[in-house]
Amino acid sequence: MEFAETFSFHRVFSSHMVLQREQPIRFSGKATPGKSVTLAFAGEERRVSAGADGEWTAEFPAMRAGGPYTLTLSGAPGVQPILFDDILIGEVWMCTGQSNMEMPVYSENPFWQTLNAREELKKADHPRIRFYNSMLTRRIAPDGPLPEENGTGWQPCNAETVAQFSACGYFFGRTLEEDLDVPIGLVATAWGGTIIEAWISQRKFQEKSWEPFVEQSSVDAMWRELRNSGEFQSLFEWLDNFDALGRADSALFQRDADVSNWQKITAPSLSLPCPGRYLVRAEFDLPESFAGQDVTLETGVFNDTDRTFLNSELIGSTGLEHPAYWNVSRRYRVPARLLRPGRNCVVIEVDNHYSTGSANLSNWKISDETDSLEFQPVSCWTTIFTVPAGFPLRPNVPTPGSGRTPDGPNYPSTLFNGMLYPWFRYTIRGTIWYQGCSNNGEFTYYPLHKMLIDDLREHWKDPEMPFLLVQLAAYHSHNPETRLQDAMFDNLPFPEFSAYGLTREIQAEMPRVRRNVGMISAFDRGDHSDIHPRDKQTVGMRLAKKAEQMVYGKEQVADGPVFAGIRKEGPRFRILFHNTGSGLTTSDGKAPTGFVLGNRTGDLYPAKAEIDGDTVVLSTPLVPEPQRVRYAFTGYCRVNLCNKEGYPALPFRSDKPDFEAMFPDIP
Repeated sequence: MEFAETFSFHRVFSSHMVLQREQPIRFSGKATPGKSVTLAFAGEERRVSAGADGEWTAEFPAMRAGGPYTLTLSGAPGVQPILFDDILIGEVWMCTGQSNMEMPVYSENPFWQTLNAREELKKADHPRIRFYNSMLTRRIAPDGPLPEENGTGWQPCNAETVAQFSACGYFFGRTLEEDLDVPIGLVATAWGGTIIEAWISQRKFQEKSWEPFVEQSSVDAMWRELRNSGEFQSLFEWLDNFDALGRADSALFQRDADVSNWQKITAPSLSLPCPGRYLVRAEFDLPESFAGQDVTLETGVFNDTDRTFLNSELIGSTGLEHPAYWNVSRRYRVPARLLRPGRNCVVIEVDNHYSTGSANLSNWKISDETDSLEFQPVSCWTTIFTVPAGFPLRPNVPTPGSGRTPDGPNYPSTLFNGMLYPWFRYTIRGTIWYQGCSNNGEFTYYPLHKMLIDDLREHWKDPEMPFLLVQLAAYHSHNPETRLQDAMFDNLPFPEFSAYGLTREIQAEMPRVRRNVGMISAFDRGDHSDIHPRDKQTVGMRLAKKAEQMVYGKEQVADGPVFAGIRKEGPRFRILFHNTGSGLTTSDGKAPTGFVLGNRTGDLYPAKAEIDGDTVVLSTPLVPEPQRVRYAFTGYCRVNLCNKEGYPALPFRSDKPDFEAMFPDIP
């Protein structure tokens, strides 16, 4: 068998990775079609051939937790082998969802970091925890699955790498590493503000004959309307003040500019550490075949806005008028007159408005009508300015299209294709999922959530792959800088319909309708004035404890009290619970709060609540013959009922609808 002259691993594999223990270990990659490669790992060797599509796969036996190991991929004699080192065997989890899973351990934005963030960084040296942070190089893919990951590879956990990683995922992994005493690998693919439809495959939609929305808007008309609105005036004022902080010297955009003091970029992407303005310079050699042709240059995502110059001339820009501008892959037309034989120079001015930004420096593409070339440019960067201390946060305002076009992250299946699909070749233990706000109040979230769980399991070829979800935290409205008064919620009435109540209710159904699904509550960790509550330590810990109980067989309490029924006793209701652990109590030693009683129809009234053994007795003179009861079934209220192990009672309503009857076609 002839050996391959060209060969590679798929990009989900790298040095520092953690491979799933106690399951067959599979590596895969690309090589010259029909030719062989040799892999050496953990004292064993495999020789495999690439198929007609250039794909090869090699399998090694399951292993116990341990390491470090090295992995070598070699081909034809004289060709440099590929060596990965510092590989561990342990537990691997996918961390995905929307912004509360994306929220990092630390950022410069005080409302976009976990509790005690700086202190957490000081104690983040955990060499047996490894991260793959796909959130830094995230991509949409509306046209179909992408075969390759775009990230920078696996990294050991330390203060630098943990800062931008999912706080929820990190605290989950940290607890597991401490309790299980094995290496932990965590992959983060979360994307803020996204709907569940974006994470489900087109195949699953077709299988269920489900037509996800496709909303095409008149973006130009929407932009004209938005920019004339009052709320946009504050944004334009902020942008003027931002721009006044500093402008790049025009000489820096020239092809012959002196960049000897700029920082070189060797990674596939550049992380922009804080809000500010940056210049990225990238050079590439133009093949002769493109000479004299108009071409299209595709450079990927630059977060948030950009102006792009080629050989000293502006070729395009992406600003706030573009739908989902912060996540759009840049594609600019280049006239033939600008291109030079040999070395060409691109300079990109990147404005980062929020927290940590990014600039993509891998998989650039140049194409004409007949040919295309993918490449990684030689690049460097410099800072024009970063915003000073005390500079106001950028106002949050609507954006054209709200990302629901093919160019945005809420297009059906686009994140399944772009963020998840490359990982189905990588064996994992399970998934942790924190999402729901962007589908808030939708009854269809029930069948869609079942479809998501089934879809992930089918693509990972693991029909009972563990799936752990976070039930949404308590929340009223997003005003982190001008917080509401706590006293406002002392006597706030419960609405008859609560969008958040419905979403949490649907989430609580998932462990009942799907095997090996667990849920933890974040209700008591919520913040009435911030949709991103900062206590991710507790959320991550609860997820880990649930995983230890459900997946790893630890006999421990990992759930809060769950509504089990009602016993009517004259004018009183006695509420029965499962999962009471060592007994019911309250977190503050006071009487339980958050209960309301009502007639079959009409208003709901706060109820006096008393713990009696493993039950709670409710009454109110305003409802002498109660017909229904609700607990925390609202956006935000104060709650304190829990078991003695500290796990909070789950929100509920006794008049819950029959979701199975509503959606009989999706069992």
